[in-house]
Amino acid sequence: MKNRIITGLTMGEPGGIASEITLKIWKKYRQIINPFVYIGDMNLLLKTNLLLKYNIPIKLIDNIHHSCEIFRKFLPVYQIKLKEKVKFGKTSKKNSTQVLLSIKKCVDLALKKKISCFVTNPIEKKIIKQEKKNFDGHTHYIANIVSTKNPVMMLTSPKINVVPITQHMSLKKAIKKISEKRIIETVVITNRYLKKYFGIQKPKIAIAGLNPHAGENSEFGNEEKKIIEPSIKKIKSKGIDVHGPFPADTIFNENIRKQFNVIICMYHDQATIPIKILDFQNGVNLTLGIPIIRTSPDHGTALDIAGKGKASEKSLLAAIKKAQEIALKQKNWIQ
Repeated sequence: MKNRIITGLTMGEPGGIASEITLKIWKKYRQIINPFVYIGDMNLLLKTNLLLKYNIPIKLIDNIHHSCEIFRKFLPVYQIKLKEKVKFGKTSKKNSTQVLLSIKKCVDLALKKKISCFVTNPIEKKIIKQEKKNFDGHTHYIANIVSTKNPVMMLTSPKINVVPITQHMSLKKAIKKISEKRIIETVVITNRYLKKYFGIQKPKIAIAGLNPHAGENSEFGNEEKKIIEPSIKKIKSKGIDVHGPFPADTIFNENIRKQFNVIICMYHDQATIPIKILDFQNGVNLTLGIPIIRTSPDHGTALDIAGKGKASEKSLLAAIKKAQEIALKQKNWIQ
C-alpha cells in the first residue's frame, strides 16, 4: 500500500447526473487514473447501471484501502444510504441530509489521510438550503468543517485560471462585499497555492476591474480608485507580482490573459463566464486555503437530462485528474 493515492468521490445530487458520470468515468478511464471510491448509495449506482445498460461490476467495501485492490475490476462503493428512492430529474429534501453526509465523510477521510484527495459531484443548493438554511455551496460548507475562514474558489483549466473574490451572492451584495481586506486575502492565498499546487515559483497575477473600462478614472464608478488600486499597492509591498486593475472586457483576451497565471475577478460570473466559454469540458473547481485537496467538475446537476445517458463526464474526469495530480505532487499517500 506504500505510495498509493485514493480519491473519494461524493454522491452529489441523487436525482441528477452524478451517478451516470461516475459510472462512465470508471467504465472508460479506470486504466489510466488512480483508484477512486464512491461515497454514496450503492442502490443508486445499481439503478443507473441497469437503466443505462452499462454492465459495470460494483462492489461494496467497508475498508477504504480495498479500493486499490479491486479498482481495475470493480467500482468500489463506501455505503451512505439514501432515505428515499430516487426519481431522476427530481430532488428530495429527505435525501439532502445524506448528500451532506457524503461530503462530510469525504472531508473526514481526507483529514485522517484515509483518502488522498476528494472530488465533489454536483449538488442542488436550493434543496439543501431547505434542510440547512445557511448552506452556501460546497466551498464554504467544507471550509466550515475544517475551520477555515477564508476559502478561495479557483476555476482552473489548461486555457485559463480564474478566482472570484465573491462567490454565491447577488451582484448587488457582491459589490458591497468588495473590500481591500477581501482582495488582499484572496490574492495572498491564491499566490501561495499557485506555488504549492501548481509549482509556479513566481506567480504572475492579474486583477480585473469592477466597472466598465476599470472605472475610466472614476467616470464609471470609483471602486477601482478607492478599493482595488490601494489593494494592489499593498499586495505588491508583500513581494507578490500583481498587476491591474484591467478592464474586464479585455483581460480575458488570449494575448493578454496568457501573460498571467491567474486572473482575480470581482464577482462570480465575471470569473465563470470566460472559463465556461473557453474550456467548459475541462473546467475544474479547486478549493484553495484548506488543509485537504478538493476539486469539483465545473457544471451543475443537469436534472433535465438525468438518467438519459446524455451527460458528458469530461469535466468530472478533469476534476479527478487535477485532484490526483496535486495529491501526487504533495505526496499525499494514504495511511
